[in-house]
Amino acid sequence: MSKTGDLEPGHRSFEYPGAKVYPANLRNGEPNRVSTTRFTALTWIPKSLFLQFQRAANLYFLFIAIIVCMPFSPKRWQSKVIPYALVLTWTALKDLFEDSRRRRDDQTENCRKCWVYDFQQGSFIQIQWSMVKPGDFVCTLCDEPFPADLLVVGAAGHQGAFISTVNLDGETNLKLRSPPKVFESVVSPQSESDSVSRPPPPAADIVSLVSGGLMVQFASPCADLSDMHAAIELGSERCAANCENFVPRGCVLRNTPWMIAIVAYAGRDTKACLNSAEVAGKVSSLQGSLNFCVYGLLAALFATCIYMATLAKVAEPATDWAVRFLSYTITLYHVVPISLYVSFEILKLALGGFIDFDAQMIDESTGQGAKARTADLVEEMGQVDFIFSDKTGTLTANEMRFAECAVDSLVFSTFLQDPRGGPVGGVQEAQQILGDPTHHMHKAVLWFFTCLSVCHTVQADEKDGCVQYSGPSPDEVALVKGACQAGIAFKMRKTDLERKLVEVVVSGPSDAPDRVFSIRNIIEFTADRKRMSVVCESDGNFYCITKGADVAMSPLLLAPLGQKEEEQLCLFSQKGLRTLVVASAQLDSSTFSAWESSWLAAAMSMDQRTERMAECAAAVERNLELVGITAVEDRLQAGVPETVAKVKSAGIRLWVLTGDKTETAVDIAYSCNLFAQKAALAFVTGAVDSSDANASLQNARKLLEGTADGGIVLDGQSLNFILEDPVAADLLLDLGLRSRSCVCSRLSPAQKRKLVELVRLRSPKKAITLAIGDGANDVPMLLGAHVGIGIRGKEGSQAVQASDIAISQFRHLLPLLLCHGRRAYRRIATFLCYYLYKNVALAWGDVIWAHQGGFSGDVAYPEWLSTSFNAVFTSWPVLVVLAFDQDIPDALANSNPQIYQEGVQGDWFNRRLFGLWMLAAAWHGSLAWIVPNLSFGSSTYDSVAFWRASTTSFTIVIIAISLKLFLHSFSRSRPTCWAPILGSILVYVLVLFLLGYVSFGQRMQPNLSDGGDPPVPGWIFSNALPLLQTLLVPGVAILPDIACLIYARRLSPSPLFKVGCKVESDVELLT
Repeated sequence: MSKTGDLEPGHRSFEYPGAKVYPANLRNGEPNRVSTTRFTALTWIPKSLFLQFQRAANLYFLFIAIIVCMPFSPKRWQSKVIPYALVLTWTALKDLFEDSRRRRDDQTENCRKCWVYDFQQGSFIQIQWSMVKPGDFVCTLCDEPFPADLLVVGAAGHQGAFISTVNLDGETNLKLRSPPKVFESVVSPQSESDSVSRPPPPAADIVSLVSGGLMVQFASPCADLSDMHAAIELGSERCAANCENFVPRGCVLRNTPWMIAIVAYAGRDTKACLNSAEVAGKVSSLQGSLNFCVYGLLAALFATCIYMATLAKVAEPATDWAVRFLSYTITLYHVVPISLYVSFEILKLALGGFIDFDAQMIDESTGQGAKARTADLVEEMGQVDFIFSDKTGTLTANEMRFAECAVDSLVFSTFLQDPRGGPVGGVQEAQQILGDPTHHMHKAVLWFFTCLSVCHTVQADEKDGCVQYSGPSPDEVALVKGACQAGIAFKMRKTDLERKLVEVVVSGPSDAPDRVFSIRNIIEFTADRKRMSVVCESDGNFYCITKGADVAMSPLLLAPLGQKEEEQLCLFSQKGLRTLVVASAQLDSSTFSAWESSWLAAAMSMDQRTERMAECAAAVERNLELVGITAVEDRLQAGVPETVAKVKSAGIRLWVLTGDKTETAVDIAYSCNLFAQKAALAFVTGAVDSSDANASLQNARKLLEGTADGGIVLDGQSLNFILEDPVAADLLLDLGLRSRSCVCSRLSPAQKRKLVELVRLRSPKKAITLAIGDGANDVPMLLGAHVGIGIRGKEGSQAVQASDIAISQFRHLLPLLLCHGRRAYRRIATFLCYYLYKNVALAWGDVIWAHQGGFSGDVAYPEWLSTSFNAVFTSWPVLVVLAFDQDIPDALANSNPQIYQEGVQGDWFNRRLFGLWMLAAAWHGSLAWIVPNLSFGSSTYDSVAFWRASTTSFTIVIIAISLKLFLHSFSRSRPTCWAPILGSILVYVLVLFLLGYVSFGQRMQPNLSDGGDPPVPGWIFSNALPLLQTLLVPGVAILPDIACLIYARRLSPSPLFKVGCKVESDVELLT
């Protein structure tokens, strides 16, 4: 162990007695205080404004707010500055409210109490969590959370401490955390079964511990939950600690009266805080399209202002061109309204709420429904072109059952119980062999099932007279249960206090005495290693028992897997079973002693620890003898085949990414309808170099040429070569676009993400990608896709925590896409087109008036009417109408997946459609201005006739855009459609009369009441001509819209309109 003066950056060292901590600043202040707030009292306003001005539109509105205060402004500054200030204030207050909730939660967390050992008093005292410091000795009582990341020193009963990590990773099974070997005999077993309300007096144990000269060195803090290690010296004893000896902050002590630990990491250095870092946000494609349209409208706005300012300069040379340009900019600024982005977010929030309350996606077994963790991407789910799905726990139930196995040439029958009852063939065969010591396969079969009972990290708990198994991996639990079925049972784990070793007790067969295996070392499973090993001792013999994937195990065997074993693996895989190879080696004592010393040195090293431990693992995991092969069943979730079939019918490409064998993955693909029975499959597997991978891709391209429902089978080895070659990567992408489905086997988490990014970043039409998974190994691809869907499963909640939407079953993906995603895309696309359309329609009156009035720079409409246009009259109706706009029932949407393609093809938002909306705006706005002005208007600004015609034009615009909204709704007969539209018109009439007749309104808008009797509102509604125009002109204006709608819905209907027409005709028949 390096001395304290030689510490690497980030490392830390604690020395006792004296609790000397290096570096010393670790104990300064309140290192365990957590703060998740974004603002302080001084930084709230400046920081909130800074964040708001990151959006380009806010800079534009700021520019308008500044120039409207200039003397030349044609509008009052109050009408622009006040609404803009209200928007900024509302956002700042929202930020403050969210921050106050975070501050309150922080205060609650920091003020929790825990027991810390006071060396001066020689006893434990209670202090707040915020006062806990690295190097402190902490005593945690049963059902109390841990205040920091702790190194276990001891617990009541010597077996270690059981902890619940559900708050951290979502896993509900309890985990055993044991003290490192040097601590195993330190704490006395008093109070080991009694519940306590304060720490027992273990002061003497702690004094004896620290007086022996204790030094603990910890590695740098990191976010990886499994990466926790330390080097410990206690007198002459040395040992290493790993994640099995640590407990993370926020987890809870269970079924253990008390536990003593050393604070290793506090505050921001804890796993909980390091994993709470914000991930870069995702932006939907429609958000990008909106920004593009806004920039286009701003460019058109400035071009129009330049054009009109130039004509004003030509008409009157004395005109100040810059002043006139800025005047027109103020006049037409509402082309991009302040309320656009606020309304956009409100609509998304409402659509996200519909996901949360949808009864279709409630899991019957848990009662949990879907959860939109972010509402920013709801419309993205209506445009998905590629789905990347994990297999285990996503398509399958992750409920592992030991199905079959093979030992040498003997392949056992199934271990699965027939639903009709009767004996289980495989179990009977195994028990018969194990019960007959003279059988020629007895020794081999006994050792096979013994290896399954020893090589694992499963816990055995006795409840109601029965042993129940639990562990972090469902596969391991299934293997242990399979061995138990055969008669070789894992009974318990216990600690040998004298030798400071954990022992595994195995019983069977029949009346044979229990066997004890002392676990000397565990070499853990990782996604890269694809195997795990246990180095153990029994009756003076040392063994290395290893189990793992065949591709990882074959190179470690004395002889590579032969044809017989390959046939067995293929047989199991073709049944859709998950296979593992089990092997072992016996070590002599000298070899083991030398290896254990190297392993200890590697485990205690702070530099290049991972590489050194990998070298040590490779040194012992070699020259293994094959013991047998296991096959575990993981059945499909309910509704998966039907969901996959409908997803493919929706035109979505589905890729299944898994770490399983190719044969297993292909069999699952057939059983879940990913591959049709007669589909042409192109295999790109087993490549040994780049040229081989390219040749496989070329052959696959020829095979899939002209096929409508072809599939690709790809493996991780070939994918490595493909991703290294840009040409091969493009060819793979081309194959993916030609086919409808793909299975990728033997992939690592990093390869999953690279495959998602290949499609996301390099597809010609920027295909929208969706990734769905349930485990921590799926997190990279969930973060890499446009939309990440996390499934609540048995592998913790890391996938859910990294997802955008959380669901409980794969089948819930269908209503999520075909109902919510599809509708959200249509609704938001219509919202964007309509919101910009109505403001452009209003702006056309100002453009035409500029030509009529000789480019004087005067406004066309009453100022407070145009100011209230978005905030009071037109924004809230479109939100209500579109939020509740129902096209077809959910059941019909789920049974007609072909309608989903409208989103993939961008039928509801594209350049052509947006251009048509803008043409409609020009037609409606121009007609609304021209008709009244030619009838009874005046070119004399500020005359009574001018304002009568102007107000009539404004009224026509309000009614015309309301009718257009009504036309574009699918729910015209529902109150959620006509009620807000009618209500907005009534609100407009009310405001109009308030401005014309109430003294306060007359002061705000004097030109509606000055010089006329009656005031302008009364004149409009009491004279036949303007009243007739307000009723007829909007109808004439939308006649082209009606014609287009009839053509689109009746003469050339899209799939959605066809289904909708069928529903209408069915309703007519029923009535």
